[in-house]
Amino acid sequence: MPIGLPRRTFLSGGLSGVLSGVVVTGLAAPLVGCTADASVRPDGPSAVSVQGLRRRTARDSAALVARYEATERAHPELAEPLAPFREVALAHLRALSDGGASAPARRDVEVPGEPAEAVGALIEAERRTSEGRLAGLADAPPELARLLASLAAAGAAQAQLLEEVRA
Repeated sequence: MPIGLPRRTFLSGGLSGVLSGVVVTGLAAPLVGCTADASVRPDGPSAVSVQGLRRRTARDSAALVARYEATERAHPELAEPLAPFREVALAHLRALSDGGASAPARRDVEVPGEPAEAVGALIEAERRTSEGRLAGLADAPPELARLLASLAAAGAAQAQLLEEVRA
């Protein structure tokens, strides 16, 4: 970025003024981000909060896998069409668990009695999980943010594709 000083001013001693301005600006620049509030972290989220975000997101994925499994148990006729969706949800869980084979949460998931309603519940669960991942982007460091964004997009696609299973 040009300084914008006339050449004569620069050559006739303006250089010392320019240099002193640069020195003062250079010394003041590190102070710009200072604050008395210790909770404001200029270096981004702490490792503890990143681990917590990753654990919460993995827990949501485990709940989604558990919903798929409960739906397949309650409606065996849906097991085959839901299998690829469940596998994708399991892959997401593994990605969030650093490649580890985390077991899905064994919860008592209430499954609607009608197959179409059960698939509708899965669609809503996929959308909620996807929205939760998007909400976590602001608190995530770049690497985790990319993963969450990818998983959120995949979850939104899953929800849309599940509409065909419901029909």
